[in-house]
Amino acid sequence: MADRAQEKITVSVLACKDCGAPMYPDMKKGGMSCACCGHFVRFAPTDKEFTPQMTYRHQPLQFVDGFLKLGHVAIMDKDALNPPPPAERKMRRTRLDEKIRACDADALDAINDEAYLEMNCPHCGKKLTPKLTDNIFTCPYCGQKFGDFDRLSTGDFDATLIVGRKYNFFGKCLPFHLHREEAAQAVAALRRRHANDFADDNIEERAKEELVAAYVPVQLSDFRWKMQVKSERGTFWFYQECLNWAWTRTLMFDAYLLDELAPWDYSEISILKPAYLEGNVRLFASQNIGEWQAAISRFILQKKTPARLKSAFGLERCELLQVSLDLRKHKFAFLLLPIYFLDCKKDAKENGRQTRVMVNGQTGKAAALIMDESNNDIIRAVEPATPYVFAKGGERTMFSPPMPVKYIKQPFLHQRLRIEEALETPSGIGGFFSKLFG
Repeated sequence: MADRAQEKITVSVLACKDCGAPMYPDMKKGGMSCACCGHFVRFAPTDKEFTPQMTYRHQPLQFVDGFLKLGHVAIMDKDALNPPPPAERKMRRTRLDEKIRACDADALDAINDEAYLEMNCPHCGKKLTPKLTDNIFTCPYCGQKFGDFDRLSTGDFDATLIVGRKYNFFGKCLPFHLHREEAAQAVAALRRRHANDFADDNIEERAKEELVAAYVPVQLSDFRWKMQVKSERGTFWFYQECLNWAWTRTLMFDAYLLDELAPWDYSEISILKPAYLEGNVRLFASQNIGEWQAAISRFILQKKTPARLKSAFGLERCELLQVSLDLRKHKFAFLLLPIYFLDCKKDAKENGRQTRVMVNGQTGKAAALIMDESNNDIIRAVEPATPYVFAKGGERTMFSPPMPVKYIKQPFLHQRLRIEEALETPSGIGGFFSKLFG
């Protein structure tokens, strides 16, 4: 909000020229809207306007003679079942601010800058103390909005508030629908639904003070896989896919927890204008993280597949034997997802029990990740009381149920089966002892 070198601050009142009511930023429409009379003013144009439009590259499933052709998942991935390296879990257990400091200490200092400006509200005359890092702020007495005139008129933004390399900061985003108070209510609902899991951590109270808004960089892809699984009822193959999967491009946030926030409604993609974001929204650029980036999809499948098969087929014990993957990236599909994040307690032990929470800033879905000394992480989720309405015919995250299949013949033709038909039990002596001891 301020040019500190020149000690110049120019405040602009964000009031409707027609009726005088406060104007509110609307990322989806790309401008400021008046809630009273509907007057609309477009944001100032910025370089982000020239971000290429995303192209979806869906590949439909093929059927030949009534059989399902699965050539895209025909080759087994030998590395798919390799466990995550110890450094991966250490990264997941590290508090967000510590990871930001290691990546971009200047950004963390800028985010945590508590300097403020003393002024009187130009509308009602009451004393205000907005933070100098805020582009837009609201008078708590009259509800009028104000902002730095130069920033609001040009769309410029303080790039030091972006975590990471600024040239890796994506231009497209999904707009926030939830305010911070609504996200805190979603956390409270999560705690009420799964109270026993949070007995030692009152996430409801912590959310009121510690919940932060953030934009997380992802790349959209169609993610499909075929697996051979050994269970207590026998061995079988199944096929599954997730269209428009959000492949995270940062290690700042837990990938398993972010994955739990789906589905997302991509019909609302718009150009991000950081200068018009209200409040302290943390912005993250894409990270160049090498092999870990490619392996995240494998780690998620290893962690979540047993629970998914238990939910679908009632299987209690699942061992992944073989896996083949197909990750089809969409074109120019880099964007930012809106979330609210609650980190673990500041005094949480490095190897002790930790709880983290995320809320989908678009739909209101809340999810929690509870980590203890073991690798048996617990994930709990709850849908919003008022369901989000997805756009009809629009692009969204689509997750298919697991489909048991059996190979029939070339070229890569498989038959769809019920789970009872797909199960294969060992024969001979091995089968006898398998039936006897499970």
